[in-house]
Amino acid sequence: METLVAPLNGHNTNLTDEGSRLKLQDTLRTAAESTETPHDTMLRLFNAPLQVAVVKAGIDLGLFNILTQSKTPVAVEQIAQDKGADPLFIGRLLRYLASIRLVEETSKDHFAANKSTIAMSDSRVQGAMNYTFNISGPAYQAFPKFCQDHNYQNRTGGKFPWHAGAQTDLDFFPWAKQNPEGLQWFQQLMSVPREGDWLDVVPMADVTEQVLAADPERTVFVDVGGSVGHQCARLTTKLPQLKGHVVLQDLKETIDNVPAIDGVQAMAHDFFTPEPVKGARCYYLCTVLHDWDDEKAIEILKNLIPALGPDSQILIDDMALPNTGVHWWSACLDLHMYTMLGAMERNEDQWHALLDKAGLKALSIETYSPTMRHSIITAVPK
Repeated sequence: METLVAPLNGHNTNLTDEGSRLKLQDTLRTAAESTETPHDTMLRLFNAPLQVAVVKAGIDLGLFNILTQSKTPVAVEQIAQDKGADPLFIGRLLRYLASIRLVEETSKDHFAANKSTIAMSDSRVQGAMNYTFNISGPAYQAFPKFCQDHNYQNRTGGKFPWHAGAQTDLDFFPWAKQNPEGLQWFQQLMSVPREGDWLDVVPMADVTEQVLAADPERTVFVDVGGSVGHQCARLTTKLPQLKGHVVLQDLKETIDNVPAIDGVQAMAHDFFTPEPVKGARCYYLCTVLHDWDDEKAIEILKNLIPALGPDSQILIDDMALPNTGVHWWSACLDLHMYTMLGAMERNEDQWHALLDKAGLKALSIETYSPTMRHSIITAVPK
């Protein structure tokens, strides 16, 4: 469980708030890009796909782990000897990684870890990079021709760039069922901690106290489609009184591999079937609905409604984007959803429309990550 709730390796807890931090980054990037010549811009984009490929090679070689675990700079010759590799080639890889600031060059043919190296040694980040290279990367390569072939339509008849890139007729999640390594990479990606905390806008301590005072046996929190349980682990770590009142749900192949989480019941469940836990106080969906088009998202929501008690609420933890001025990272994820799943990140108007079609209404939209617009949308039946 500790792995599920741990901050990333190299995480700096002294960083300023997300809004200020990302605004500073964007200001600096804009200033740097304003000085570019056309040749500079071309080279920056030319380099972009190579970065992921070299990072993947570095992960496969264990370079980030080697440098992170060493208290002193490591010689290229030593790494090459340990790996049975050519020192000239290892030096070229590390030279490139140093040039993009993922490792530090300390002297000729000697390298050490910096903050980025430490982050890249985290198994969750490595899983995310494996996902990026092996799964989303080929889909991105297929993206331009797919869009051209489908006349740049938002709805494409159930086929996405993913299918062309992976050369499969299976959608991503059925494919992942048959490819345990790919499923693991996806789960690691989903386990990477993000900025902001939804508990800042949902008073779960008060909710728990009220619910258990009225009914000590009641389920308080159901994590619907909760993957390996990182949110459940965070919640029960922060609020131990919830132990025994939390249910984690996901598909059987995921639940079969979930590490035991004290006080959390792991339950195999497909959210395209009726919700089996009746009358819980909170049904929580974290980055679930953005994986699906409106038709499927409505089906998921409608399967929850019959399980709701008089005071039950659906907590949708997803981006609620503004109508203008979307941050580049949110815009990136939106097109990633299109590429992989034919889905999207929704703005507030689109969320209200979706809930209305499902027979629900939003009581509130509370944003806990002001730039990325991660939010809790609290929904109840109309």
